[in-house]
Amino acid sequence: MYKNFKLTIKLGFAGVLLLVASCSSKHLSVQQTQPQHFIINDNAVDSQIVKTIQPYKQSLDGKMHEVIGTTPVAFTKKTPESTLGNFFAEAVFDRVKHLPNIDTVNTFAMFNNGGLRTSVPQGDIMVGSMYELMPFENKLVVIKLNAERLTKLLNFMAEKDGAPVAGIRFIIADKKATNVTINGKPFDANTTYYVATSDYLAGGGDKFFSADENNSMVKTDLLLRDILIDYCKNLSKQNKPVTANTDGRIQYAK
Repeated sequence: MYKNFKLTIKLGFAGVLLLVASCSSKHLSVQQTQPQHFIINDNAVDSQIVKTIQPYKQSLDGKMHEVIGTTPVAFTKKTPESTLGNFFAEAVFDRVKHLPNIDTVNTFAMFNNGGLRTSVPQGDIMVGSMYELMPFENKLVVIKLNAERLTKLLNFMAEKDGAPVAGIRFIIADKKATNVTINGKPFDANTTYYVATSDYLAGGGDKFFSADENNSMVKTDLLLRDILIDYCKNLSKQNKPVTANTDGRIQYAK
């Protein structure tokens, strides 16, 4: 399950290995796969290098296998909504509600399906699961939008057949968002709204937002991955499972 992540750990130690290797008389086999990224051939690593790195590797392996919660169902990705997307968006939206000076009544959370990199299997949830789901160092931001700009955003989401959201519901009809409600209240053209999302999307990633909207953005230092980990841990402390289901928050017109 952690094959790809273990490779990332090895890459993280590449600098350490190369530094130690410079003091060794034995050969360290390194294959360059792309600029500044290397695959280390463990079989060719000097035994002294292995001894040097082992305590760090064991520490990281232990952290990645820490159980932070349990889910009775697998979280998977699909459109227009999914258990994986709903879990992700709900976890972040829960954290947004505790931010200072945020009008949570008129706030919702939205992300992109492409940013969710893997499913979460049924059973124990480990720290490594959240690193695999969100391997990027993306942070939480909140963007202020007027009704006109929000309408464009919702229609863009509809064109993409939905997106992971929390705090909002709508129906996709002819690639447009209709019957929009935000936290149970109908969309109001005279209201200013706030969307919690990632700094990647806010910066223009996947074309959800434009650069001029940075002027109305509140930045935080909260990594989305850490928010997910804390969300699972908090539920576990309450002896609650980590759950997610599809509830029709985004659906196609019948």
